[in-house]
Amino acid sequence: MIVLLVGVLVGVAGALLAWLLAAFYLAELLTRTKRWRVEGNPADLRLRHEEIEFFAADGACIRGWYMESPGARATVVVVHDAQGTRSDPSQGLLDLQRDYLRRGINVLSFDLRGRGESEGDDDHLGAAELTDVEAAVGYARNRSAHAPLFLHGFGMGAALALIVAAREPAISGVIADSPFVSMRSHVRHEYQQWPEFVFWLATWLARRFLHADVDAITPIDVIPQLRQPVLYIHAEDDPEVPVEHTLNLGAASLNAGDGIWISPAGGHCQAYLDDSATYLARCIAHIDSVVSPRRPLARAL
Repeated sequence: MIVLLVGVLVGVAGALLAWLLAAFYLAELLTRTKRWRVEGNPADLRLRHEEIEFFAADGACIRGWYMESPGARATVVVVHDAQGTRSDPSQGLLDLQRDYLRRGINVLSFDLRGRGESEGDDDHLGAAELTDVEAAVGYARNRSAHAPLFLHGFGMGAALALIVAAREPAISGVIADSPFVSMRSHVRHEYQQWPEFVFWLATWLARRFLHADVDAITPIDVIPQLRQPVLYIHAEDDPEVPVEHTLNLGAASLNAGDGIWISPAGGHCQAYLDDSATYLARCIAHIDSVVSPRRPLARAL
């Protein structure tokens, strides 16, 4: 009997240890970010720009660039996706920034912490990255205090933009390309092969020991209170963030100024590369719905 009891206890202890080790491994996966090199810069497109750095609330140094359009009628802060950079060629970010600049709009684009050239090593699942976006907003306001400010985010960057807009009433509007309703639902979809009990413990460990809170970004909770107009963009066949995320966010909105464009493009955040003319026209129309359109004073080259 004692031998049997010992065997049971050893088995239980082994199972608990395996659960803990598996959860630690998953927590590390959830917070791992691959630092991609910033490919290209505005000078490659014959655009004048300024290399900048500013600091998030916790002191992390965030690096990016600022492009000023003479007589700008607005400023757009571009927030890249979780595994991207400020110039992400897989989503056409540098070309998009050129298009904004040539239409009389200032552009600030930066690398979230742990990505590109900014400080940091880990993905905090948005908990710390929110302060990066807030710092970028502060920098943009200081550079052009009178220009209406818009956030244009992609994937996780779109979710961050929605949360920050809810906190910052000075932001005039948001363009959210492929956002998710919550970080928890997004990463659960990405790691759906893992059992729920392992996933639950992994997210607890990530929050407790790795300062990565999976519940820090939940746009669906702030959408009903969001006063700024939002243009939601999503590819119909997005394999990473299903289009239902954007449809649910749009359905939760009480703002008559919101718009939704479901692009026929395939892939995640591919709407701009698929049809840049239509994409840009919709973005400019969204900005013009808030800002009086006018011809830029000069072409920024």
